[in-house]
Amino acid sequence: MLKKNIFFILFLITFKSSAITSIYYTLYENTTEELVDTTKVSEILNVAKTFYSLQKIDSSYHYYKKGLVLAKQINSKPHIAECLYNIAIYYEDNYQYNVAIKYYENAIPLFQELNKIKKVAEIKMQIGYNYSLLTEGDKAIDYYFKSLIHYQDLRDEDGVADNYIGIGHLYYDNENYEFAERYYKDALDIYVNLKDTLGIATCYTNMANAIIDADIYSNGVDYYFKSIELQEALKEYEGVAINFNNIGDYYMELGLYDEAKVYFNKSLDKISQLKIDEYLYALLYLNLSDLENRAKNYNKAIYYGNKSLEISEKLGMQDYKMNNLKNLAIAYENKGNISKSLKLLKQYTKLNDTILKTSKYKKVLLFNALNKLEESSFKINQLSEKNEIEKKIMYFLVIAFTIFGVFVIILILQQTSKKKAYNLLEFKNHQISRMHEEIKLQTNNLKLLNDTKDKLFSIIAHDLKNPFNSIRGFTELLIENIAIYDEEKQLKFLKIVKGSTTKASELLNNLLIWANSQSGTLKFNPVKIELIKQIADVISLVEIQAINKEISIFNNVYHNLYVDTDENMLNTILRNLLSNAIKFTKTGGEIYISSTVEENFVTVQVKDSGIGMSQETINNLFSIENKVSSIGTANEQGSGLGLILCKDFVEKNGGKIWVESTLNKGSVFMFSLPIYKN
Repeated sequence: MLKKNIFFILFLITFKSSAITSIYYTLYENTTEELVDTTKVSEILNVAKTFYSLQKIDSSYHYYKKGLVLAKQINSKPHIAECLYNIAIYYEDNYQYNVAIKYYENAIPLFQELNKIKKVAEIKMQIGYNYSLLTEGDKAIDYYFKSLIHYQDLRDEDGVADNYIGIGHLYYDNENYEFAERYYKDALDIYVNLKDTLGIATCYTNMANAIIDADIYSNGVDYYFKSIELQEALKEYEGVAINFNNIGDYYMELGLYDEAKVYFNKSLDKISQLKIDEYLYALLYLNLSDLENRAKNYNKAIYYGNKSLEISEKLGMQDYKMNNLKNLAIAYENKGNISKSLKLLKQYTKLNDTILKTSKYKKVLLFNALNKLEESSFKINQLSEKNEIEKKIMYFLVIAFTIFGVFVIILILQQTSKKKAYNLLEFKNHQISRMHEEIKLQTNNLKLLNDTKDKLFSIIAHDLKNPFNSIRGFTELLIENIAIYDEEKQLKFLKIVKGSTTKASELLNNLLIWANSQSGTLKFNPVKIELIKQIADVISLVEIQAINKEISIFNNVYHNLYVDTDENMLNTILRNLLSNAIKFTKTGGEIYISSTVEENFVTVQVKDSGIGMSQETINNLFSIENKVSSIGTANEQGSGLGLILCKDFVEKNGGKIWVESTLNKGSVFMFSLPIYKN
């Protein structure tokens, strides 16, 4: 009557064990009183994992929810992603598939940001699986394709095979057994190459289902026995129980009730020794109810039917509920309880009309039409005895109806073949489209990286060459003419060499920081920073430049103002902005650093009384493609890379940077940073 497919998804979750559970409750109570940090969140998640390993699912869910709240408070994205993922598993295990999908989808962007693409692929496959359980095949296959592309890019054959099985199930559920078998075989080939015994056994079970449902007299049952042999060796007794149930179903459909009962009982004995989900019990009791009805053991049929009905109503399994109502109606009718039978049959009919798909309904209509055609033929034969002329007319009608029926059947077969071909073509087109999008995206990324590399080499070739040429030239002059140059001239040359060295050092420093930023090796570690103190520290580093030009720097930033920022990046931003302000301010000028607070951000202003900029210069300030470098008021030179670094680092910290300037009146550089919240 009903079989169960096998679809294995491996969840790589590591659990920490603990000695005394009460300690975890104490930890939970203390989290509301202590300062929350990543260590505290990790401890709570370890508690959740331990409860999960102890099969205390509700307690595990409770701690994951608590961990999610705390992780969001400190914006710990790895912990948020982990909590969302495990909460989704909880709802999936409790048959709340829509809720599970919601949490899975919220976890995807976080894992993408953390560059955990394999986890993204796994989650998309799980979403497809949940949609398939909700019978939303169009959405399910879309997510299976997305997951499949990720696994193919990762060259993860195991993940590819898992998706093939999921897609095969969709075709199987739509009674497209040929396509289902094809995907199961593709998965089998991968598992054979990987020497994955459990995967091979899974494919054997699924292939047997597809082959037998396509043709009950095929040799598909042999695959069940192959699967049992492999799973017995692996001690995967749940899979063994499923195969026993499927073999019993096969024999029942052949009318071999004694053999069917033997295998149903084997399955029941096997699952009674294990902690199996109630879904399998509902399936097995349903099949036993059907079997006992066919064997005319109506009391047993009612017993098993009620047990299966109770579980299927609890789990919301409408198809199982419908079949149980039908079995119970048949049993009560044969026992003579007609009123009970009619009541159950009415419930069955109502539920049947609700959940049957349109395609199945059309097949039933076609079957009924053919039956009516046979009845019409019988009546025509009776009437033909009364009148020979009417008999010939009736024969003509019978032949016409028969030809029409054959024509309809041929059309249906043609449409079915076209549908299969269209499904295959649509699948291939979908794959090609997705591959084209991925190739286009990779091409754009490579072009961007290549352009960035060219700009980097341009900076090195042009801006770094000048100070080194200066150092080399004046050093050679000193060496060759040390005897004839007086001290004043020697000091002048040494100052030039020192200035060139300082420029080269600053440029190299910016280049190294920028290269690390572009390559992704620069770590982002936001911490609590007192803004006025940090600015004072940076001012002390550039103070000698200001003193040389008699420029005054005023730090007017608010006291007790804290930002949540990466310290090294903030130093780089401040150092470059202050150096630029000094560079473009005339001797005796002034620089003011101030702050304003708006909602969750603080804005820092670096205002100088320098030479200012045109609007065209402002438009190109922060672009690597249009690198801007100007001569300072004391002939200072730069690379234009410092402001590009500032923009990159400000945005990495969640803020933005902009500038206001007027020619010959000065400039104000402004950037925002998130305020630290206790």
